[in-house]
Amino acid sequence: MKILVIKSSSMGDIIHALPVASDIAEHVPGACVDWVVEESFRDIPTFSPYVSSAVVTAFRRWRKHPFSSETRAEVARLKDRLRSGRYDIVLDIQGLARTGLVVHWAGAPRAAGFSFSTVREKPAALFYTPSLRFALDEDMGAVSRYRALAGLALGYKPEGLPRFGLRATRPNPVSVGSPYAALAVNTSRDSKLWPEDRWVRLMEDLKGMGLRSVLFWWSDSEKARVERLASRTDAAVVAPRMGYADIAAVLAGAEIVVGADTGIAHMGAALGRPTVGIYVQSNPERTPIVGDAEHVSLGGFGRDTQESEVLDCCRRFLK
Repeated sequence: MKILVIKSSSMGDIIHALPVASDIAEHVPGACVDWVVEESFRDIPTFSPYVSSAVVTAFRRWRKHPFSSETRAEVARLKDRLRSGRYDIVLDIQGLARTGLVVHWAGAPRAAGFSFSTVREKPAALFYTPSLRFALDEDMGAVSRYRALAGLALGYKPEGLPRFGLRATRPNPVSVGSPYAALAVNTSRDSKLWPEDRWVRLMEDLKGMGLRSVLFWWSDSEKARVERLASRTDAAVVAPRMGYADIAAVLAGAEIVVGADTGIAHMGAALGRPTVGIYVQSNPERTPIVGDAEHVSLGGFGRDTQESEVLDCCRRFLK
């Protein structure tokens, strides 16, 4: 069976969907799973040994110049790629109007997705096979919801804890020279940031446990933040700006991952590293830290997380 899974963005969402691929490998022996992903995140599905190939889209770029010759040519190549896949079924676990278009372009005889009442953007459901529209509420939690949709569409019941099985595909590009913790201190929204003083105190505490702290950044503002943090302690290493494949290699080599509610923290857990997630003004029940090793989600709306709580979890995981 040839199966096309659509979960194209964003980083954490794609990671939360990857247990679908391992479930399929368990319950549909011999299935070939391809994965539709936005070009910015093209490396992430390839971390799963259960994904055969990534089918890359560029809607975020195409919408800036929708009628240019370059956009039309790229869309035409995508359509050809999808049609040549000859998929038996498409699973759209993104649920957006643009992913509905991908379903249509694939031309598979069956397409599954969320019902009109639970899909993110209602036009997407128009492209699904009527008997394969499933009412699965977001309150289920992202990982459980995605696994349930695939199981209903393919005729199996996901059981047990989600299994990721991810592995880094490149050598570690950062030489720390000692055991280290990977810290994801930046987030997409300032409201989700954990106070800088607490990060500094945590890094000093981790230093006392024999661990240096590696810090990641992507934008100029994120770089300024990690450099500011690193200037306050000799326990931190600022990694260079890296793509997701290199970030995954650094995470895979860490003794422990600690992060705010951000994609890097979720990736660390999915790569099988002990992970502590710190939630500030986001919901740990809907998108908790989930992985193949020990993990915990701390904080959330109305609950302040102290560094002592984080350190206690680190000590417990590193025993």
